[in-house]
Amino acid sequence: MLQYLINITDNTFVPVMMMALLSAAIVKSTFPYGKKNILFGFILGLIASLIYAILKRNTGFAVREFYDLGVITLWVIIAIPLMASIYLQKTIDNCVGIILFSLLFTLGIGSISAQFLPNLILYPFEFSVGMDSIFNNDYLFKWVGYSFSLLVVLLTGLFIYRVCDRLSAKFVFVITSLSIIIFTIQNSINILQILIVRRFISSQPWMMELVIFILSHVNCFTFIFMAIVLGLALILFIKSKTTSLVGSNPAQIRKLKAQLCNDRRNALLIMAGSAITAYTVTRARYIFEKGVELTPAEPISPNSDGLIVISLDKVNDGNLHRYGYQATDGTLVRFIIIKKSDNAYGVGFDACDICGASGYYQRGDQVVCILCDVVMNIATIGFPGGCNPVPLKYEIIDGNMVIRPANLEAEKSRFK
Repeated sequence: MLQYLINITDNTFVPVMMMALLSAAIVKSTFPYGKKNILFGFILGLIASLIYAILKRNTGFAVREFYDLGVITLWVIIAIPLMASIYLQKTIDNCVGIILFSLLFTLGIGSISAQFLPNLILYPFEFSVGMDSIFNNDYLFKWVGYSFSLLVVLLTGLFIYRVCDRLSAKFVFVITSLSIIIFTIQNSINILQILIVRRFISSQPWMMELVIFILSHVNCFTFIFMAIVLGLALILFIKSKTTSLVGSNPAQIRKLKAQLCNDRRNALLIMAGSAITAYTVTRARYIFEKGVELTPAEPISPNSDGLIVISLDKVNDGNLHRYGYQATDGTLVRFIIIKKSDNAYGVGFDACDICGASGYYQRGDQVVCILCDVVMNIATIGFPGGCNPVPLKYEIIDGNMVIRPANLEAEKSRFK
């Protein structure tokens, strides 16, 4: 349950808050068809997500990094024109300008939707993995964690939209612009990560340090957006407390009093949603991940022929096996082996291009990166890309796995 409670919160909180703020800015703008732009943008993102999810489930064609690269790049391209449109809206009174404004906001909402919807669609297919039957408590608890976290995030987004409706348009535009800048920075870092992993660019030390810092502080942008929405809630709450109950007749006073009471309720609900989110990404994550430590690597040395030989009988149990080879300079080079199918093995270094030598551990039927908690597709271990272990060459000879020390020596710098 905690796994999907955390995963859904990580995946949806920031984009949903961004969508709520952008939607509020669209509705408060002077352009027509604001709500239709929001709807069309969401449908556009949903269609893109469904296409990706269907391809991912039924073919080997869909690659998440390439999908994300396209969607995120679209956002980065339109971010500045989007902010400009917010402030130039009063000067745009021709048909072309209105169409351009509508297109920008539709693509903006579509890009945000396309970023978080694929996981929401695909996660339920993981619930029954490794189960003999779906009629058990574990399957039910996964659905509870998934549904509860999604409900909390969506309701928080809805209340943010309502709060923005009660604040001045100018203030909402400023907050939305700030959020666009922060969201664009986050997406730019994600693009950089994908480009490094896919080797589209040669990584520089500062790039790796930046990406590793973000991976080591996974809640950074969540807390930034949490501070923004809490600030909005606090402003509305104070405003509702300090507004004078003035009206021309008792009916108007009662109406104003009810509205102020509703404002306080929305503000308090945002605070509650933020508190649940904060607990999920901190304490719940700690409870879920506590005690996770790398098992000691089993020492292994070359035989008399100068080769590392491991009997397949030792690694045929479907569990993750970790070995440690001492390089010529004394560095302990770790590598992992797991059986993927009858004739295939996942063999790789206990390190990846993004998280370094943090290592992997086994959680049930899953192999997980200990640093960023990304779950590996076991079938892809042995192939480069994403957070997968760096591949290690091996041979199968007479019922043994044979690894050449030279291949281990070549990657020893990863473990220093």
